[in-house]
Amino acid sequence: MEKTAILDKTLEVFKQVFGESSEVNEYASSDTIDKWDSLNHILLIQELEKAFGLKFDLFEIIELRDVKGLVDYIFSKEKQ
Repeated sequence: MEKTAILDKTLEVFKQVFGESSEVNEYASSDTIDKWDSLNHILLIQELEKAFGLKFDLFEIIELRDVKGLVDYIFSKEKQ
């Protein structure tokens, strides 16, 4: 899957988890999205796992706190 397709799908998941009115783009992070707390981070990871059919590594999800990082991570997993 191309990175642009991964980004589009990831942004859709963000809207599901944080609400349609969320201003989410490639540069959004846990610092710029008010609702992105630890609980919603876990919900986000679960929804991304479902959407992409993969499992995130526990230690890596702690570090993934922005959209670009998540897209890059998903892209790298799909290349394996």
